[in-house]
Amino acid sequence: MTEFMTPTGPSKPSALGDPSRRSSRTATLRAAAASIATPTRSAASLAAAAHQLLQGLVGRRVPRLGNVRERLQNAEASWDLGELDRAMHALQDASAAVDFLPARGRAFPLAEFQRQSGVVGTAARRLGTLAMHFVGRHAAESSVTRLLWAELIMDARSMDKRVLQGLSWLRDMEQELATRRAAATAEVSQRALQELGRRGEVLEDKLHLVQGLCGAARAARSLGDQVQAHRAALCSLLQEEVRPASLKLQHQLEALLEGAEASHPEPADLLVAIDSRHALEVALTRAVAELHHLQCLQNELHTQLAWMAQKAKPLA
Repeated sequence: MTEFMTPTGPSKPSALGDPSRRSSRTATLRAAAASIATPTRSAASLAAAAHQLLQGLVGRRVPRLGNVRERLQNAEASWDLGELDRAMHALQDASAAVDFLPARGRAFPLAEFQRQSGVVGTAARRLGTLAMHFVGRHAAESSVTRLLWAELIMDARSMDKRVLQGLSWLRDMEQELATRRAAATAEVSQRALQELGRRGEVLEDKLHLVQGLCGAARAARSLGDQVQAHRAALCSLLQEEVRPASLKLQHQLEALLEGAEASHPEPADLLVAIDSRHALEVALTRAVAELHHLQCLQNELHTQLAWMAQKAKPLA
């Protein structure tokens, strides 16, 4: 019978390898990566690295941030609240003008009441159309707008990190220059060090400009979030308070008109209609206040986005 023996020759190395060798190789790779990311400590190499970083920011990232800003600015400029504001005030005026109580000793003024009710109905339908358009547009565009703001703030954060790295290199460069200035005796060497220092100051100024642009982007994003939140709040008021109150008042007015053709409206019916008008006035007051707040925020956002464009001009 043949016996199978375990071979005694050298075995193949394990696929996992020696743990100590693996950790050594990992450390070597990390050191290599660090040597690529961080320039050597000479002042000239630090200045060159900061210059290269700045060129990448100004050449690619600043224009990309500008494109996103421009898309947001164009979108925001198209939100005109003036017509919606006028429609809400028109319904306020029309409902306030309805006279539910005739003069003492006189018959119910049916013709005038019909005219006043017609004005309320026209104003309510106009506001309803504009409100539906406003709510629909916000629902359709809000997700795209949020994505644009997310893109803007991510680009700004990425640029900010690079700016901080560049400023750190320039601080190291200044320390290196201070050491070399103390040791330099030849006039040529001193002039070269001075020129390198001036170059570092120019780079630092440019990086601070990029940093200011990133700060303006963060401020714009904060305002953009507020605008989105208050647009949503106005949509809720229009849908959940103004529209139901408007429909209820119109229904009460129609019921009064139908009854008034046969006889004088009952006081209880008149009180119900008066309460409905009051509820509409309260809802409209809240909606108008929200709209005015939103208008102020939109104006601030427009100014902030324009300020971003100004901040980017020296970097073009």
